Order: sequence, then C-alpha cells, then structure tokens
Amino acid sequence: MHDNLLPVIITRKWQLAESYHAVELQTRSRSELPSFDDGACITLVRDNVICKERIYPLCCFTSRPSAYVIAVRQDDDDTDAETADISLSQGDEAFIVTPRSPTVVLDDSTRSILFAGGVGAASIAGIANRLALAGQKFELHNFARSPERAVFRKELDALKREGGVHHHFGLNADRLEQTTSHAMSPAHANTQIYCSGPPAFMDLIERQARDWVYPANIHKIVLGDRKGS
Repeated sequence: MHDNLLPVIITRKWQLAESYHAVELQTRSRSELPSFDDGACITLVRDNVICKERIYPLCCFTSRPSAYVIAVRQDDDDTDAETADISLSQGDEAFIVTPRSPTVVLDDSTRSILFAGGVGAASIAGIANRLALAGQKFELHNFARSPERAVFRKELDALKREGGVHHHFGLNADRLEQTTSHAMSPAHANTQIYCSGPPAFMDLIERQARDWVYPANIHKIVLGDRKGS
C-alpha cells in the first residue's frame, strides 16, 4: 500500500501505434500535477482496495503541468495476465504515485547507448531528449515487431540531429541478439547503457552489457507489473 496516493481521472485516450495507446490523466479539479524529468515513470493503482498496480512511462512530448500522458499497450489478442496492461478507459478513476525519474549521467567524456522496445520507447525517448539538450553523444536503437507498432517513431527521429537513431523491425530472437550485440561492441567500460522494454529484452541487454561496461553503468527502466521491479 502506498502513502499519499493522488486520485486522478482518465480524461482522454488515443492510439499511438498499432496495439499502443496514450492515456491522459488529470485530477478532477484539473490542478497542477507534480513536475517530472523526461524519461520518468509513474505507478498507477487502478483499485486502492486490491492495490492492482503497474508502472507506466510518462510521455514527455505530450504531458503538461495539469495532465500526465502515459503510454500503454493494449493488444486485443493478448490473453497473458502477466503482460496485459490494466484496462483503462475514458472516465475511469485511478490513483497515482509521484513520478520517479531515472538517473541520467551527463558527462562529456562518456558515450551513451540506448535500447527501447514497446512502450519503453517513451522512457528512452525522454532520456535521449535529456542527453540531446545537454549536448551529450548517444546512439539509440528502437525495436518493434513492425513499423506500424513502433511507438514515438517520429519523436525519436527528431533526435537524429543530436545522436544516432536506428529502428529495427520484425527481428527474430537470433537476429535481435546479433543486432544488440553489434550495437554494443566494442564499448568502453565507462559507456552508459540505458534500456526499457519487455523483461526478456532488458535481460538480454543487461547480459550483453556486462561483457563491456561497469555494472553500475547499466540503467534498466522497468515498466509493467511492479513485482518485476
């Protein structure tokens, strides 16, 4: 059970990409919400009695002081209770916890490599934006089953002026492992690695990164079931 839960209402919902939606959260009085850094996440509690909760990425490009926008996955054919998102519809009430911002290392002497999958692209886009604003070098790899399922592709492409942005679509497990390994090698030990996406995807990135960088330089932005964090 969390202390100081903030009650909110879902005021809008729209499609971001195939199987992915944006959900807008506001207080009933439309009061200003706590500020957050790009790349932050919030814990959303759908029912304060049974405390069904999940962690969602905040969309820095569309959120504003009086409204948070989160990215959610909604597959019509997704029957896996462990990966399925909480059902969220316009008019629903929920509770949220104060946003949690990821650690982003800003150092001109270090390089950053970012890996995104699914709604993790929202968190990674925020981190990349922070790096870009600070004039930091980075390389970003975004993975999706298809171009139609790529979340925030336009926003990521807008960062190409500041860093390398690469999209990878429809890769099987072997090709995914080869692509992420190639993106990471060779990496200097002080390189910063950021990843967000499905658990198996982040486990792969972490396992490969440990061959190259210090463990403290691996940053996983965990989403979904809070038990997994």
